[in-house]
Amino acid sequence: MAKISRKSFSILTVSILVLIIFLRLIHLQLWSGENYRLVSQNNFLREVFIPSPRGEIRDRLGRKIAFSKPVINLYLRTDTNENLEDIKTTLHNVLNINQKKLDEIKPGDFPYVSKRILIKKYLNLNQIYKIENELKRFQSLELVVDYLRIYPYGEVGAHKIGYLTTNDKRDLIYGSFLSTRTGVAGLEKKFNDQLQGKLGTRYLLVDSSGREVKKIESDFKQISVKTKKGEPLDLTIDIELEKLIFDSFGDLNGAAMVHDINTGEVLAMVSKPSFDPNIFSQPISNKDWNKLIENKSKPLLDRVFLVSSPPGSIIKIVTAIAALEENVIDKDTELYCPGHIVIGGRKFRDWLPGGHGTINVKQALIVSSDVFFYQVGLKLGVKKFAKWLGRFEFGELNDLPFFQNPGTIPDEEFIKKSLNGKWYPGDMANVAIGQGYLTINVVQASIMTSIIASNGKIPKFSIVKSGKKPVQNKLEISESNLQLIQEGLLGVINDEKGTGFFARDDGKLAGKTGTAQVISKDTRKYGHGRYRNHGWFTAYYPYENPQIVISIFAEHGSSGGAAGGPIIKKIVQYYKKNYIKKES
Repeated sequence: MAKISRKSFSILTVSILVLIIFLRLIHLQLWSGENYRLVSQNNFLREVFIPSPRGEIRDRLGRKIAFSKPVINLYLRTDTNENLEDIKTTLHNVLNINQKKLDEIKPGDFPYVSKRILIKKYLNLNQIYKIENELKRFQSLELVVDYLRIYPYGEVGAHKIGYLTTNDKRDLIYGSFLSTRTGVAGLEKKFNDQLQGKLGTRYLLVDSSGREVKKIESDFKQISVKTKKGEPLDLTIDIELEKLIFDSFGDLNGAAMVHDINTGEVLAMVSKPSFDPNIFSQPISNKDWNKLIENKSKPLLDRVFLVSSPPGSIIKIVTAIAALEENVIDKDTELYCPGHIVIGGRKFRDWLPGGHGTINVKQALIVSSDVFFYQVGLKLGVKKFAKWLGRFEFGELNDLPFFQNPGTIPDEEFIKKSLNGKWYPGDMANVAIGQGYLTINVVQASIMTSIIASNGKIPKFSIVKSGKKPVQNKLEISESNLQLIQEGLLGVINDEKGTGFFARDDGKLAGKTGTAQVISKDTRKYGHGRYRNHGWFTAYYPYENPQIVISIFAEHGSSGGAAGGPIIKKIVQYYKKNYIKKES
């Protein structure tokens, strides 16, 4: 009996399944058959691409540094059987598109799988209205809402933010959409995966007149792809501060950096000359590209990281610290500066004819005596000097996500490889004051000054907001030696003999100026045109409770004090106005 029941149950189950299939076939034949017959005979499936906006890049206060603006573009699909000449004539008559440009369209040579060609971009409402009726006549014409990358601050901070280029892989499949362009430099490249949106698709059933057959669209939803907006990128940068710095350079070229001593957050990072990244938001012409790369001022060169120059007298900070820590001198050591010194039969001059007389290390920093530090450097020696340069992280790369030139320090490896192991007293005298075989960039100058201002803490830089507290290593320097150097740097700006008087403001700024020779003083070309000295100025504020470090490199700025001082003064005034709470 039980066997009969199981057999009956199996027969019943199979019968029900057959009945369900039979009823579904009847439904398809009688009710949906007509729809699918129409689909196959009079209609076709149109794939519609839906571009997505790239994520915004915002500064520390939420101001937009880069965003995507919706635009409407007209495309031509060449995978239909419509008469191309009729379409060209219509485009010429309706939108007044140049006939010569239309004649250049040769679908057979078009490489994209999608066979989609951009015909006209950024249509206004009037143009959209005019072309709308033609969309029903020609299935080959397609209006697409695309997204154009906008950089509202233009040249300001462009090297850091980066720019876009064509995305060969996506364009091959989808056609050349603006929103599929990919980051090729700067933060746009480093965080491209985060910023890049996801292109969506949906499928519409349209009839021979181009009208959508909405009643059965739902049957194709399962093969559609949803768009995904790119994620935003929030920076530590203050873009208005960067704009102030960029404008303050005036006709000078160079680089600048401002960072928070306590957090390592970069508040400003500026390179000048610069370029407008907006020209890369769409295919750039050969003319514009050649204009950029042939420009003698090299606007594409990021002078913050890639230009490494002799530091001039700002390196006297390290020379002084090294000599004090190695017990070569102490706070009371006095040396005579008559205006020059003879080393190896060659006269090494001070910047001040007649010299500074008998001075100690603190006074030597304030007046930036060359002769004093020539003598200290010779006493110190290159091995100890190079050791301390390394401890201040010169010659090394940092954690910021940009290509970098680490510069040169005269360590044992460099001397052996580049100088055949030969090192002379004159070489040592030069590097002790920041000339000769020693080059650094603006970021490295900021690290040095930050270490002094923070009593030895090595900054851990960040440019993207993370909310994480940085872990800072510490360089062991005696408290008394740090205080001595700090007092000297305060005097550089505020003492009557100080070389940094151009930055003088409220008596709370400390720093060091530097002038790097491009060519020997003994040559006729010295001080003229591209042979003018480079200027350096690195500082921290305020002296009693340091909050920020500022470093300026002025290319051919003649002197650090004159070129960098006024810029630093403006930065401090901006910082006080916008960051320091006013006393009630």
